[in-house]
Amino acid sequence: MGDHFELDFFKSLYKRLPNDKRVISILAEIYTHSGLIDEGLKLDQKLVRIDSTNALAHYNLACSLSLKLRFKDALSSLKESIKLGYRDFNWMLEDEDLEALRETTIFMKLKKELGLL
Repeated sequence: MGDHFELDFFKSLYKRLPNDKRVISILAEIYTHSGLIDEGLKLDQKLVRIDSTNALAHYNLACSLSLKLRFKDALSSLKESIKLGYRDFNWMLEDEDLEALRETTIFMKLKKELGLL
């Protein structure tokens, strides 16, 4: 029941504040964790458009893209997040949202580039 309340609350808040970065970020996360990957992806893409220098926004977009099995796009967003200052590499190597991406050779190459092997 709590999940539906939270989802409904933030959907309502988003309707009133469609460009509020915090609301977009929270709603995107709720969507993703509720299995509504497409909705989460759309909001992650919007957040990157309106806050292009936000490393965490790019990281979250990479996660959504990975969940959609769009690995090249996911890797591109992940690299952008790192370029912008994302440094939680331990989480990157454990985050379930990136699990499918981590199985790819392109991710292995990134790990090598970052010295994480």
